[in-house]
Amino acid sequence: MIPASQPYVARYRQHNQATDTTHHSTKPVVAWGSDGMALVADEKTGRLVDADSYSNFAGLMEAPASQAVATLPGGGWLAEYRDDDGTTFTFTVVAWSAKSDGDLEPLCVDRDGFVSNPTEDGNFVRLYHPNEEPPAPEASA
Repeated sequence: MIPASQPYVARYRQHNQATDTTHHSTKPVVAWGSDGMALVADEKTGRLVDADSYSNFAGLMEAPASQAVATLPGGGWLAEYRDDDGTTFTFTVVAWSAKSDGDLEPLCVDRDGFVSNPTEDGNFVRLYHPNEEPPAPEASA
């Protein structure tokens, strides 16, 4: 079994006989079987099953990307980075982007005015709020 690293969903055709309409529901692909089959969680049995084991299987598709639905103030949070010489520096989290999947993404503005998610930077150390600051993590040797 290979964990799913790309977000794919299995699509299932749902037909409403009363209104004679069809729509699709989806289940996230959790993993890939050794035979390349997409695996989804079966809620009834509590185990992973082949995505096509359901009679209404309609195929796979890339999961839609989560979209920003709101922006919230940064609230005083800071992003800490480690410089090449081992010292740390911070940028202010100017806002939080609320995503359609419920995730919050911190947003910082660098000295050149570019907005980015600090957690995606290679030298990112942590997010913290100065009022509840835990001890800084030890530098790795």
